[in-house]
Amino acid sequence: MIDNTTPREQGARLPRRTFLKATLATGIAGVTSCSVDSHPQQQPLDHRRSWGAFIPSVTGTGLPRFSSIARLESLAGSKPDLVHLFAAIPDSLPVATLNRIRGSEATPILTLEPWDPDKGRDQSVWSLATIAAGQHDSDLSRWGADLASWQYPILLRFAQEMNGTWYPWSIGTSQNTPYDYRAAWSRMHSIISKQAPQVRFVWAPNAITEGTRDFTDCYPGDDVVDYLGLDGYNWGQSPGHQWQSAHKLFSESLEALSKLSPNRPTLITEVGCADGNTPNLKAEWITDFFHVIESAPDVLGFVWFQMDKERDWRLNSTRASTLSFRNGLEQWISSRPFA
Repeated sequence: MIDNTTPREQGARLPRRTFLKATLATGIAGVTSCSVDSHPQQQPLDHRRSWGAFIPSVTGTGLPRFSSIARLESLAGSKPDLVHLFAAIPDSLPVATLNRIRGSEATPILTLEPWDPDKGRDQSVWSLATIAAGQHDSDLSRWGADLASWQYPILLRFAQEMNGTWYPWSIGTSQNTPYDYRAAWSRMHSIISKQAPQVRFVWAPNAITEGTRDFTDCYPGDDVVDYLGLDGYNWGQSPGHQWQSAHKLFSESLEALSKLSPNRPTLITEVGCADGNTPNLKAEWITDFFHVIESAPDVLGFVWFQMDKERDWRLNSTRASTLSFRNGLEQWISSRPFA
């Protein structure tokens, strides 16, 4: 999620990941489970335009309760197809959360992060070479078994934004190389896909910006990737940042993805925009974003980061941005099916 952030802001990323880990661990116990068989006809994404969000709970537990998903639908004017959640490999599968997402007729997209989010970026124990060498097979096997026991469609995003500088799996950190990344991904895929065949795998670099490197040499291959992903945020006009249009932020990277694996479905797996200096700037950015994904034929869907954190990324931070999102989403979904 980090663009060209200052060191202070890069450090500020860690509390969010710690927050996400803690909410998965502590919030589940207080959730009343729902029947996951109440929507037996629910299908995975297939070839239809889809959208969704990461939604922190309004209660502070971090769990996407029905009320928060319904609130998002009310804001956007459309039911979300995807709900995003995060977990670190040492965590357990958040079954109650997954059941609630499925109960809302959405598909979960789970980001599985190989690290301890409490210990910062430099964690050699989680270097890509250690994953590729099998030192974490027991944790990956546990995740595979737990995902298999859940049985329902799920998108799994592993070790995202590898072309940045802010994670233990980043290229260049702990002597990580693109070869190591591809090998670690392939090992993860072989273990989890063998046990949980309903899982679909999402490979997601960060958009190419001043703070990232090219990502094409990290692509593990069409045989182990089901969806291409891409993360990008407009951090706004502030010290260390400049306002970036959605076109500038995404277009170069989307073109690179289309060349890397032509016609493979693509998801914008994290997107958000800070508020601008005037009320209409964010609304205009959102309109621009829908133009960008409309002009990218491989883009199947996107996942908005619906949270007020380092910036107020929410689609509804202003009335103008809410209206722009509703109008853009309605037009994008209805203009034509994904081919």
